[in-house]
Amino acid sequence: MAGKSIGIGMIGCGTVGGGVMKLLRDQADLYAHRLGATLRLRRVLEHDLGKHKAKADLLPAGSITADADAFFSTDDMQIVIEVAGGCGLISEYVRRALASGRHVVTANKSLLAAEGHDLFALARQHRVAIAFEASCGGGIPIITALQFGLMANRIDALYGILNGTCNYILTEMTRSGKDYATALKEAQAAGYAEADPALDVGGQDTAQKLAVLASLAFGVRVTGDQVPVEGIDSLQVLDVRLGAELGYDIKLLAIAEHTDAGVSLCTHPCFIHTDLPLAQVHGPFNAVSIYGHATGHTMYYGRGAGEMPAAAAVVSDLLNVASGWYPQAFAQLKLWGDADQPATLVDSDDLVSRFYLRINALDVPGVMAKVTKILGDAGISLSAMLQHEAEPGRFVPVVITTHQARRGSVLAALQATQALDEIDGKPVCIRIVDMPPG
Repeated sequence: MAGKSIGIGMIGCGTVGGGVMKLLRDQADLYAHRLGATLRLRRVLEHDLGKHKAKADLLPAGSITADADAFFSTDDMQIVIEVAGGCGLISEYVRRALASGRHVVTANKSLLAAEGHDLFALARQHRVAIAFEASCGGGIPIITALQFGLMANRIDALYGILNGTCNYILTEMTRSGKDYATALKEAQAAGYAEADPALDVGGQDTAQKLAVLASLAFGVRVTGDQVPVEGIDSLQVLDVRLGAELGYDIKLLAIAEHTDAGVSLCTHPCFIHTDLPLAQVHGPFNAVSIYGHATGHTMYYGRGAGEMPAAAAVVSDLLNVASGWYPQAFAQLKLWGDADQPATLVDSDDLVSRFYLRINALDVPGVMAKVTKILGDAGISLSAMLQHEAEPGRFVPVVITTHQARRGSVLAALQATQALDEIDGKPVCIRIVDMPPG
């Protein structure tokens, strides 16, 4: 990247794109000093031209276009930033940028989770690089940590809070006792949740990020659709309260563990002990705990979403690419998944963990004997039990926590329990996560 000026193109002109433009304008002198060259935004590709009106003061005159051919024919454009999100047409644009010999900086976890293997291979074929710090964790430098800071380690496990919307909702349910619907409505009013929050609260956003992180951490090929997903949209505040009585907080966790049987992946609400560092991550913040065989436990915490944290991650990538060192590392090191083999994945039913179980049992003699017999016959050992006093003959919530047990066996036992006449409704099963020793 020799020379005094480096040309930038950007695909997308939304929230993050606006933040990128603000940083390039407001910190131009700082970046020029650090880089030894001037970054110049030369062209912006945006199909919804109405989006640029509020950002007119940030855009160079005549730089925005809805014509992809005009965008890609721009002279002196060495790096393309992609902050539009999604796949389909955006995938075509990213591939076109790479094939034209331009480096790509992207915040697109959906695209990387679905097509990362092919995109990295295409970049290497055309001797350019893809940088993607903003794809996972917003302003947290988790990608850089996995790529470079922890390179000496074999990564054994990672546990992440990767969606600020979900963490805000769960914080409100835990701290204020609000039900899910109320907490979601407040998150939307505060700007932490979209009008259609399905991708976030259903867990898919977190699962896509986990696929990207697990691929880097374990050096295997993982796609987003391979991650078992359970969101927070069916979570009941009753379980949040009862879990708190047992000393647990609830978080939507992205979990990747390297086991003798293969890679175990899952995204689901989990109980973790309130003393653990991840339990202290509240509101719209994100955090990732990584366990390396040499380093032990390291944790990365910060704002996981929003205009400026994500924009800062994009611009940091931009500077690293423009400096030349990142493309050199991309070319020489075997850290990016184009050469990796598909992961050997552990079936989610074979997951071994502790579990929180809640059943609504009729308060009559002999019921718990039947329940514990079903669990015992399935090889499930009980750790604790919680039941509040109730009038005899009524249904009452009963909570059971287990010792380590196979998930498939637990679910089968709960199905058998549900068939009892003295049990009302579907039992609840929530994983209890015990972090490795750090």
